Amino acid sequence: MLVIVSLRRLDNHIEIGVARPQHDSNPTHNYPSEKEARAVLSDFGISEELIASHLKLLAQMGTGEELKFPPMDVPQNDLLSRGFRL
Repeated sequence: MLVIVSLRRLDNHIEIGVARPQHDSNPTHNYPSEKEARAVLSDFGISEELIASHLKLLAQMGTGEELKFPPMDVPQNDLLSRGFRL
């Protein structure tokens, strides 16, 4: 399924959002640690280098600002296994 994955650092956690292009649905989940967020992003097939660069940039941004990964194809069962229902 073609999706856009986003990251946002909130007070004490990292929020991951998943959206289908040109759809309003954008389910999000919060992860208390960067390690947990990395595991989810890795399960979606995002490379470690891309994850590291986005998390590094996210740390330099203000709270609540969003970063998006390029659109990618993530199998629907991988999304569902992590609780993202689109």
